[in-house]
Amino acid sequence: MRLPKCRFGAGEYRQQILEWHGIQYGRITQDGELEESENLSTAEFPALCQRRGRKTLSGYTAPTAAGARDKLIVVDGTALKYDGAVVGTVTAGEKQIVTVNSRVCVFPDQVFYDTDTKKFGKMALDLTIPAANITFDTAAITLKSDPEEGKKLEDLFQVNQAIEISGSSIKENNRSYIIRAVSGNVITLDKDSLKTGTSTTDVHIQRKMPELKYVCEQNNRLWGVDDSTIWASALGDPLTFYNYDGLSTDSYAVSLGTQGRFTGICGYGSNVMIWEENAVHRLMGSEPGEYTIYNNTIPGVQAGCHKSLAVVNDVLYYKGAAGVYAFTGGSPTFCGTEFGTRRFGNAVAGTDGQKYMISMQDLDSGEWGLWVLDTLSGIWLREDGTHAVDIFRLGSELLMLTADGKLLKTGQDDSEEGKLHWSAVLTPFDWSTPETKQYTRLYFQLLLEAGSWVKIEIREDRNPWREVFIHHTQRRKSLAAPVAPNKCEQLQVRLTGKGRCLIRQVTREFVLGGKR
Repeated sequence: MRLPKCRFGAGEYRQQILEWHGIQYGRITQDGELEESENLSTAEFPALCQRRGRKTLSGYTAPTAAGARDKLIVVDGTALKYDGAVVGTVTAGEKQIVTVNSRVCVFPDQVFYDTDTKKFGKMALDLTIPAANITFDTAAITLKSDPEEGKKLEDLFQVNQAIEISGSSIKENNRSYIIRAVSGNVITLDKDSLKTGTSTTDVHIQRKMPELKYVCEQNNRLWGVDDSTIWASALGDPLTFYNYDGLSTDSYAVSLGTQGRFTGICGYGSNVMIWEENAVHRLMGSEPGEYTIYNNTIPGVQAGCHKSLAVVNDVLYYKGAAGVYAFTGGSPTFCGTEFGTRRFGNAVAGTDGQKYMISMQDLDSGEWGLWVLDTLSGIWLREDGTHAVDIFRLGSELLMLTADGKLLKTGQDDSEEGKLHWSAVLTPFDWSTPETKQYTRLYFQLLLEAGSWVKIEIREDRNPWREVFIHHTQRRKSLAAPVAPNKCEQLQVRLTGKGRCLIRQVTREFVLGGKR
């Protein structure tokens, strides 16, 4: 917000900036915007201040994913860790973690860890049973010994899961079934569903899983997509797909004749949102018999940015190909004009309940950065060059897992990081009027905490930066820092400092001269 120009004397005017507007990488700028920022925050808005400190909770060697189900879940290299303990082994590479009830599921590996039973296993199973170890009754499959060392069928399967039998010499038995009961090494199926006998060939018993590329939990089901199909597990059981009994608890699958490729999936309200780069498919309903899909052509989720989806105060934010969008059910609102023509990708995001925090890579320079959108003020600020692997909540805390192996808790004091270095480069002060102008003085209203320092540099008409003010204080101090620039048509200001400093406002005095 700017006050009207006020005349003090012949040809002399003053203009005062009352609000800051955050970063602006585009060419069209307004007073109070920043060409760049480092470690700043809107926590004291309308003033600017430094971000809160971070604390390191853990260190990892090669982290690829993190999440929470009451306790911390991390994939570190090939180790799946729950509450700090290794509970399973996965392959190396990027991972997605989703939890349904007590089961923590890891993709694309398709493995799970049950936090209640403490069991780790494969979501898909393919057991090869020697012919001598299996017999068929009219409604039961019986094994004479355990199919896996120390594990019986009841440890591997459960009621209502779909299985497929193949390889049996009794051809009639090679098809799909639904488990009605399982005890020890006996699986009970529907009455008269099997042909009685003993196979003379090895038999395969499979629990199949679709090859899901993007996953989420919604309404107590595991949802996911492959290249063309939307899949949902049975209610409450992320291991059960292909169960189509006609019940409300069934699993679900539908193929879409889409021209694009899916780029992400998430829950939003009571709906499931399936994204492409230029479309969204909204799945509504409470059970398979009621599911309905509505398709909308809108800017969607950019490929590689499936972890950028985050809901803040009932608004769904995500990284699209052109920038960040805010979605409430209709046409999304573009929130990325501040980024100009810069191109970003590989975004990961999270929220503390008010701010949308996104780590993304500049696709031209390859450099990473962490930006924060204050959803109340609409202001973007860049914090630093953090490359985040995942940003997520554990209880009331917002955590960030970084590519260099740190698990950081945000919103903390300065005890670990110490006094932060910070900076703010203001976009150039300029006029669209035909008159020339001369800046006579600028006043920066600052509040320095004890042990902090601040430096102000300016450059006139794109000449080199020069220092015009520096101050260090051993006590809390409010000051108006005066700056007297030389005659110029364009003036730019850079503030840097260390420690806590409240940047309240800037007052400019200038003289309008003759015609250009």
